[in-house]
Amino acid sequence: MTRANDKRKRTLKRTLQQVATRTGLVVLVAFVAILFPRNVPAAPPASLAPFLRQHCYDCHDAATKEGGLDLTSLDGDLSDLAVFAKWERIHDRVRDGEMPPPDVDEPPTAARDGFLKTLAADLTTAHAAKKGTVLRRLNRYEYERTLNGLLGVRVQVAEMLPEDGKSHGFDNIGEALDLSPVQMQRYLQAAQVALDAAVQFGPKPEPRFEELRFDTGRNQQFVGEHWHRRDDGAVVFYLEGGYPGIKVQEFRVRAPGVYRIRLHVAAHQSDRPIAYAVHFGRDSLEEPAALHSYREALPGAVRVDELTAELKKDDTLRLFVHGLDPSVNHWAAVNRKADQFAGPGLAVLKVEVEGPVIDQWPGRGHRLRFGDLEAVDTGPQHQRQASWYRPVWRLVSEDPESDVERVLLPFIEAAFRRPVDAEAAAPFIALARQELASGATIDDALRTAQTAVLCSPDFLYLLEGPGRLDDYALAARLSYALWGLPPDEQLLALAARGQLFQPAQRRAQTERLLNDPRAAWFTETFVGQWLNLREIDFTVPDRQLYPEYDEPLKSAMLDETRRFFGEVLAKNLSVSSFLDSDWTFLNERLARHYGIEGVRGVAMRRAVLKPEDRRGGVLTHASVLKVSANGTTTSPVVRGAYVLERIMGIQPPPPPPGVPGVEPDIRGAATLREQLDKHRSISSCHSCHRIIDPPGFALENYDVMGGWREHYRSLGTQFPSPPREATGGRGVPWRIGPPVDASGETPDGQRFDGLADYKQILLSDPKRFTRTLAEKLAIYATGRGMGFSDRAELQRIADAVAAKGYGFRDLVHEVVQSEIFGTK
Repeated sequence: MTRANDKRKRTLKRTLQQVATRTGLVVLVAFVAILFPRNVPAAPPASLAPFLRQHCYDCHDAATKEGGLDLTSLDGDLSDLAVFAKWERIHDRVRDGEMPPPDVDEPPTAARDGFLKTLAADLTTAHAAKKGTVLRRLNRYEYERTLNGLLGVRVQVAEMLPEDGKSHGFDNIGEALDLSPVQMQRYLQAAQVALDAAVQFGPKPEPRFEELRFDTGRNQQFVGEHWHRRDDGAVVFYLEGGYPGIKVQEFRVRAPGVYRIRLHVAAHQSDRPIAYAVHFGRDSLEEPAALHSYREALPGAVRVDELTAELKKDDTLRLFVHGLDPSVNHWAAVNRKADQFAGPGLAVLKVEVEGPVIDQWPGRGHRLRFGDLEAVDTGPQHQRQASWYRPVWRLVSEDPESDVERVLLPFIEAAFRRPVDAEAAAPFIALARQELASGATIDDALRTAQTAVLCSPDFLYLLEGPGRLDDYALAARLSYALWGLPPDEQLLALAARGQLFQPAQRRAQTERLLNDPRAAWFTETFVGQWLNLREIDFTVPDRQLYPEYDEPLKSAMLDETRRFFGEVLAKNLSVSSFLDSDWTFLNERLARHYGIEGVRGVAMRRAVLKPEDRRGGVLTHASVLKVSANGTTTSPVVRGAYVLERIMGIQPPPPPPGVPGVEPDIRGAATLREQLDKHRSISSCHSCHRIIDPPGFALENYDVMGGWREHYRSLGTQFPSPPREATGGRGVPWRIGPPVDASGETPDGQRFDGLADYKQILLSDPKRFTRTLAEKLAIYATGRGMGFSDRAELQRIADAVAAKGYGFRDLVHEVVQSEIFGTK
């Protein structure tokens, strides 16, 4: 950690200097003190040697080196991370009974316990001396969210910034968040975009109201030959092949902001609701319209469907119909004769648009940027009556040198998330005055200094000193963990009074933050990384094997898991619910995918599960099953590693060098189980695969998009085609391949036949999963990986939660109250 921190300091300083040289921007900041490692033992005590000599050297000396491990030459310097990792692995394998192997005499219990106690003490001491959150930069999503929260704007700048590194499964880990000159340049650009968006000079804009109809005007002209014209509007039918849906031609956003949109829609020629998607965007090849939400139009009379959207200038509106009977070839039926088609569709009569809706003028960001300074229009007088004229606003200041100091001080304090003294503010005030001296206006001087503030280490980094955090650092850690935002006024007030370390206050604030709508950030961000849902689009199921996969299904997959997590958290349900449950969240599209009847409409709702549904717990969620597979096949190895790491808290060992992976045969000549049996016959592969493969085999009844299967799908022509009633009446290219075998045996000899059996094995040790989840929460919340010296505290957390009934909300509170959360 010492080398990493030293390197980070040098890199940050060099980066700022390079950017300053390039841009002419002088950013003078005081660097924070960084924790340096203390001295650690040079080697494990000599008392370990007798145990190793008697029970380990036969297999792991210079001559034998089984598994590539020679204990006689293993360095004992635990300050070396690679050496530490090997001794930690040795400890865990002896503890778990994997070493010595079963065919070797078991060491006496007293000798084994003594070895583990001595080694554990040294590992704990060594890790405690090195651990601590490396100076942690805001990742790009946190940076965007922080800018928006600070300035009261809604800019989208995350995509302007380079992708962040990941460690321990999360993208907010200090050791993975480096800073390059390119990143600093992008931070400068993003900061300026946000600062400019906060400017609100002049009178408050009045919202406009528009009524866009389909029986008159440009929209009527663009009703195509594949749409049905009604006297009062237009109807679009579900057409396969990526048909573009309805584009409201007269809808184009003139000013960015929040808009209220009322869609007058109805289900056409249908006694059931019609699902449709609303998309907003520039609608160009460079920036296609993006999904806003899935909605439904009801049968009968036209009804108003109202929604609110944050829109950009020049955004347009498109409506797409989804989810009609897949047995009907709507394209052929509708093509060029829509007025004769008797099938269902979406009737759109008119669209009402109101906006931009502005609650406060000028907004918080404007007031923070300029304080009480007024502005005047300095544009040419003779042009001001022209329709095309745009005012040229300039701040009015009688004493610019004093005003920049008065305005910048509260801005700096808000940006740095803590009180600042004159010394910390001085470089930015000096920079603004330097700009004034060079002839810049006060507007430009403030913009330059505020850009520097938003690119300084005090803003870019969460400043957490060594040892116990101070109250402001604790406030920031709590707020960023649950909201992804800087601490609000209440947290800062408690920090100022030094009260956040009081257990009752910390618990009360945790409850307050969890109950706030902004805690949706915690659900989406933690679940997205713990279960890897952010990678849902990394692969797309093969269209020949899985033609039924579509965007509404993907959206429902993600929504199920997020809502499930939110429900467990809100109601303090047992953490075991994540392993198995008799309920989940479904809409019609997802229920049809799962083969569950009685669910109608696009709205997600809590639904009761029956044993024959073969669902329950996140391992049966289609989102989890999708991200743990590729687009063509499932792999017990990949899924097994996924379950080990994310559910059981076991880091799968990497494959030995030079051994190729197993590629599934989609033609079905050999099942993956047969291929893996052959692979495991390689001695160097067997020891790892006996641990990795079992949970993966347990999930084999679920295909790459989470559907239940008893046979693999295959493109091999030697297999029979599925009956049409099983495919919605459509012919499909895939065939019914070999049968699935989801049986297996755990490393400790417990046999199972499918996921239902395997879940019972997981449920038999709820404390293990609780500890794993505690570790994931602690990593996410602190921005550092957990290590050997954290094990005792994580076990204490798991024990405390078990004593209270395993409630998940209780687990979150225990993590926040822990020593891990309150220290660097």
